[in-house]
Amino acid sequence: MPLSDRVSVDDLRLFFLLHEAGGITAATRRFGVPKATLSRALGRLEETAGMPLFDRVSNGLKLTQAGESLIESADAATRAGADAEEILRSAKGEASGALRIAASALSAQQLLGPVLARISQRYPKIEPSVSVTALGPDPLAEELDVVLRLGRPEEPYLIARKIVGTKLRLYVSAQVADRVDVNDQDAVEALGRIIVDVPGSPHEWHLGNADGQTIDLVSKPMCTVGDPTVALGVIRSGSGVAFLPATFGEPRVLSGDFVRALPGFAGPSIEIFASFPPRRASVPAVRAFLDTLLDVAKEMPH
Repeated sequence: MPLSDRVSVDDLRLFFLLHEAGGITAATRRFGVPKATLSRALGRLEETAGMPLFDRVSNGLKLTQAGESLIESADAATRAGADAEEILRSAKGEASGALRIAASALSAQQLLGPVLARISQRYPKIEPSVSVTALGPDPLAEELDVVLRLGRPEEPYLIARKIVGTKLRLYVSAQVADRVDVNDQDAVEALGRIIVDVPGSPHEWHLGNADGQTIDLVSKPMCTVGDPTVALGVIRSGSGVAFLPATFGEPRVLSGDFVRALPGFAGPSIEIFASFPPRRASVPAVRAFLDTLLDVAKEMPH
């Protein structure tokens, strides 16, 4: 095979990202790869194949039969590249180098803030970078070391480590508690439900107490937000009620900003996980981060 016809592993990885995102623009937005880079990689692969690998449809790209036959190899090439990087980074032995993390803005503030402060003191050669997203991205597809998310990831090939287990509880502004009976279900629900639309966060709120009584709050929401920090901003303005993990809500109760609504009731337990590709925990920088993260999590209200 002429050198010019050899398939690049990087082109296969970009082909896989195109398939994951469903289109060039979507892949650029999701993975941060320039459109021109993606287009050139796809063009080279299609030139080598002698036929299209995607059909251009109204909502993006759809694999052709030839593309279907290639996607498994592209997936394997993506994983092999990630594995090779892990091996090389692990071989250094010292906790150093780039550390790529993704988390929601609230998790970044509550969990990652103190973690990164300790990392900088204990492991000054580690270079962390944090992507803020509420979507719980796939760390393998997006070349991340660790992703913090509500709930266990669905991808069976990822490793998931539980960081925090906590109850969902209702929170309102302390200003609201001065004028509304926070023990009255109708009064609380009338404030307006703020739905946090992220994986693992329910749209209908079901609560119970120690006596077996239950309460359901399922009214039309006041608003729907894509990140819990937006819900915090709405509450601080003196409006609405939000269903938040106690890990994030209780520090604001202690500071006097928030008050628990229907304090005798709590929602289901949820878990915050750190997810990462197989063997990534063997990388010294990742291992140091996970150990520090668990230390900080133990100090938080659950």
